[in-house]
Amino acid sequence: MRTEHEAHEGRLSTGRIAHYIVTHDVMFFMLGAAILLTASIGLLRLSFSSDNRDFFGADNPDISAVLQLEDTYSKSDTLIFAVVGEENICTPQGLTRLRAFTEEAWLLPDVLRVDSVANFNHSHAEGDDIIIEPLLSEAADLSPEDAQRVKDIAVTSNELVYRLIAPDCKAFGIFIDLVPSENASIDRLEMAARARALKTDWQARAPDLSIHVSGGVIGGVSINEAAQRDMRQLVPLSFAVVTLLMLLGLGTISGWLATTLVTLSGTLATLGFAGWMGIALIPATATSPLAVMVLITASCVHVVLGWTRRMAQTQDRLLATYKTVEENLTAVSVTNITTAIGFLCLNFSESPPLAQMGTIVAFGIVIGWLLTGMFLPLILRRAPALCFKPVHIPGHQLEKLASFALRKRGVVSLFALTTVVALLGLSQIRFNDSALRYFDESFSFRTDNDAIEKHLTGMESVHFSFQAPEGHSVFSPDFLSRVDNFTEWVRTQDKVLFVGTLTDVLKRLNQTLGGNAQDNYQLAETQQGNAQAMMLYELSLPVGQDMNQMMNIDRSKTRLTVVLRGADGRDIAQFAQRSEAWLRDNEPQIATDAVGVGVAFSKLTQRNNQAMIYGMLTVLVLVSALMTLSLRDLRLGLVSLVPNVVPAILAFGLWGWLIGDVNLGSTVVTTMTFGIVVDDTVHIMIHYNRHRRRGLDREAALRLTFRTVGTALMVTSVAISSGFFIMTQSGFLINQHL
Repeated sequence: MRTEHEAHEGRLSTGRIAHYIVTHDVMFFMLGAAILLTASIGLLRLSFSSDNRDFFGADNPDISAVLQLEDTYSKSDTLIFAVVGEENICTPQGLTRLRAFTEEAWLLPDVLRVDSVANFNHSHAEGDDIIIEPLLSEAADLSPEDAQRVKDIAVTSNELVYRLIAPDCKAFGIFIDLVPSENASIDRLEMAARARALKTDWQARAPDLSIHVSGGVIGGVSINEAAQRDMRQLVPLSFAVVTLLMLLGLGTISGWLATTLVTLSGTLATLGFAGWMGIALIPATATSPLAVMVLITASCVHVVLGWTRRMAQTQDRLLATYKTVEENLTAVSVTNITTAIGFLCLNFSESPPLAQMGTIVAFGIVIGWLLTGMFLPLILRRAPALCFKPVHIPGHQLEKLASFALRKRGVVSLFALTTVVALLGLSQIRFNDSALRYFDESFSFRTDNDAIEKHLTGMESVHFSFQAPEGHSVFSPDFLSRVDNFTEWVRTQDKVLFVGTLTDVLKRLNQTLGGNAQDNYQLAETQQGNAQAMMLYELSLPVGQDMNQMMNIDRSKTRLTVVLRGADGRDIAQFAQRSEAWLRDNEPQIATDAVGVGVAFSKLTQRNNQAMIYGMLTVLVLVSALMTLSLRDLRLGLVSLVPNVVPAILAFGLWGWLIGDVNLGSTVVTTMTFGIVVDDTVHIMIHYNRHRRRGLDREAALRLTFRTVGTALMVTSVAISSGFFIMTQSGFLINQHL
């Protein structure tokens, strides 16, 4: 414990700084305004992202595998339309509409390929001739017999059913491949608008049908829309609620206006910083202003309530302001530094947006800390007080609460038991991530996805790229036989709806070459036979409908695509693991890894959780060290860990028992919570330690601490909780979990 002389020297140093800040309040106010203006200019550079791959780092192995897959085969952005009827739409009218829709889809900008039942290249034999042509002729009127023929072919084709047509013929699919966004003539926001306009137009022309649109383009744009929606609606609402609570809890209009000014300024500076850094906002980073807002507010509340308490003791505005700054300078500085450290440790995250959120919030906290010291003293000292009776617990009741906490040991036992129960709840936590289910039903992307999954096909795809043996092509009978074995196994797996594979195409072609006999639906016995069948087929394909989506250019690799229905993140991860294990055990010659955005997301959550363990440990070490240095007491520094860590345990334990599933956003909550909760701990510990050094016994020191900072802690805790609670109304699941 420090000597009285050392304590006096510490207070003297703090007093000098406080005196300088208050004496030169105009200068500091102008300096703060200059900092705010400089940071806010970055708002002009602020942008929003519309690519879900921004959730992955450049060195993420799973998304790198997706990019390599696209480079090996054809790279494109996608749109998916579904046309759904109440009854069978494989009728002359329904097929005529499908043909017209397919033709109009080709007219969208930057289209590379359009696939539907209408233009599916069907092969059949007529005498000695092999005919390969679209399933629907381009202009001829369709008879009921024609419609029945199309239906019979489509619903029995492994290449069409559950992809381009539902088995009950109540839904058609139109798949569109677009020029990659980096080479497109229009941006993806405009492309999504064109696609939605086509949907609206056809819905008006065919009111008896339901038209739905999805795909990578719509998904990316929906991410952009989610970020902007939260920024426009929830962040301002949170700001309004928090400031209202501040007004009721502070009891001074001038103090409330000062708090609002600092909070709003810090929030604008935070967004400006994101603009200066070139960070494109997505929903995960769009919540950063909210976190900054409530945390800046916490610092202001301690200063303003300290000022009102001093003003009640003395009507000297200058003295009250000086004493308030001196009293809170250390605590506010330590809380902001420790909170910034907590958020900076989000940079351990494997997901760049979450790391960026940590950096943005940390910057905002530092700016808020500076603006608190630069703006508040001038306003508190010079503006009219305009005080009224606040809404909070009286000081004597807070002292009773302190005495109750000291004397009722049963409360401690109950608290310990609750913590144990929460720890058991941690075992119920399951990592479960699916980018498609990040959106709730308020987004048309989600409702259209659900409708497409219900009536037509699945929305989650897993890919396998198989390499032919050296010196052979993908037409090698032995190689194809192994791929076919895997195909047949995959079709038996739970939630598998459709498998797109080269072996199905070759079997159909060989059956056609064999006179359409059912016994000939098999692979050719020679590499040359399979290659010739494919060459004949490809020569007959129209422009834009080549086989490069299924084979690479030199025909040494082939891609097998598996479509899953109703699969969440765990289902995708488990399917990928089972498939890889089956290949290793049964076909090791072609064993490969499962690839896909869904696979990447499912692995990212687990990898991110592991990374955040290191982040949490780093926070514990740094914050504990800072607390120990501030308190000059190792024991108190270690004790401070308990109230900092336990809230996250309690929250996650309750989550485990009640909900169970966590997503990418949930994995950073522990570190994030630590950074927020440490504010309360710092104020209590520093004031308690100060009173103890002045000679008070433990109970008296704790009672006085509760009277001094208890109101501020309750007001800020209610405000912070309310601000974050409003974000539970976000339509984006990551923000809901946060």
